[in-house]
Amino acid sequence: MNRTLDQAAAVLGQKPRAFRQRLRALGILTQLGELACKYRDKGHLYIDTRQRWNPAIRGWSYYGVVMVTEQGIGWLAQQLGITVTHPNKDAAA
Repeated sequence: MNRTLDQAAAVLGQKPRAFRQRLRALGILTQLGELACKYRDKGHLYIDTRQRWNPAIRGWSYYGVVMVTEQGIGWLAQQLGITVTHPNKDAAA
C-alpha cells in the first residue's frame, strides 16, 4: 500500500511537519519539499502526478505528491533510526 508522506509519518509515529524537516536534513527532500533526484526510481519513494481544475486560469494545474511504497516505510525507518512497533502497518494508517 502506497502512502503520502503524512500517512507514512503516522505509521512511523512522527508528526508530519517534523518528519518532513528530518527528511530535508537528510537530503531526501529538497527545500521545496520535492523528492531529491538521487532517491527517485529506487523503489522506496516516487512522485505521483496529480491535477486539479484551476478556475482562475480556466485550465488544469498539475502538481506532484511524494509517495512512499511499502518497502519505503522500512527504509525510511532505518534512515531515521526509528523502530517500527506496529505489527500491522495498515492498522496505523
